[in-house]
Amino acid sequence: MLQLSRSRVRFSLVILVLVVITGCAGLDPARIPPIDTAGTQPMPGKVIWHDLLTEDPAAARRFYGDLFGWQFRRVDMGLGQNYTVIEHNGRVIGGLVDGRRINRDVNVSRWIPVLSVAEIAVAIAETEEAGGTVFQAPLDIPQRGTVAVIADPQGAVLTLFESRDGDPADRFPERGDWLWNEIWTSDPDASLAFYRALVPAYEIDDADDARGGTYRYLSAGGVPRVGVLPNPVTDIADTWMAYVRVPDPAATAAAAEALGGEILLSAQRDSRGGEIAILKDPTGAGFLVQSWEPDPQHTDAR
Repeated sequence: MLQLSRSRVRFSLVILVLVVITGCAGLDPARIPPIDTAGTQPMPGKVIWHDLLTEDPAAARRFYGDLFGWQFRRVDMGLGQNYTVIEHNGRVIGGLVDGRRINRDVNVSRWIPVLSVAEIAVAIAETEEAGGTVFQAPLDIPQRGTVAVIADPQGAVLTLFESRDGDPADRFPERGDWLWNEIWTSDPDASLAFYRALVPAYEIDDADDARGGTYRYLSAGGVPRVGVLPNPVTDIADTWMAYVRVPDPAATAAAAEALGGEILLSAQRDSRGGEIAILKDPTGAGFLVQSWEPDPQHTDAR
């Protein structure tokens, strides 16, 4: 769903998440390669990155590498710290963080989105006022911007990022790329209200689906950014969920299961178009796959 930058720099803005979550705020910023945001502007409301927090990095690398053809590259951050970037077809699309250093008593494996905000101090104030949780107060990263980690009032975890220069430009999602993001919530109305306050650029929109229902989502600047729907899986706490574009969700689900993953929902026709399946990787992180063919008149990011 995103491209980190238009240069050959292959590194994540969300190396910051590693700094924040693992408490390694002393990493040498001189070792963080510069990110070219020339010609871009901040895009509040856009999910600009995804980090996989995992209990078993080796298993995660094997699983996603075999399933989607993703490649993994470790980057030395100095002070004995490493971060793994995820690449697809030569482009950086995400990052991997070893979750074993956080809490060995609880499986923390999950995909964590990074959401662009205009003013992180305002976003933190809105989070606290609404009853959310601030895990990491805003942390300034030289030459990057400001980052914080929160949970919304329903408990869904995400990272906030206020860019100093600009956000990655929208790009067309290829097969194996991030396609879409949703918030699965026990209280959709409350979630919509919270994120609308968190990102004032958001507008609440809806679309009719093939079953006669209504799908609600948040858009910014006329671009759909995040879906919001009642949590459809009873044993999953409220969470953000990310979609990967694939040509055949049934085949992808079967392959995922053969690789040690779990099928939470078998491939089925989606009321908004194409087919979807809900999967869990061998370490416990959930995600979705969807087949999707764009309107030939609209080739921008979904």
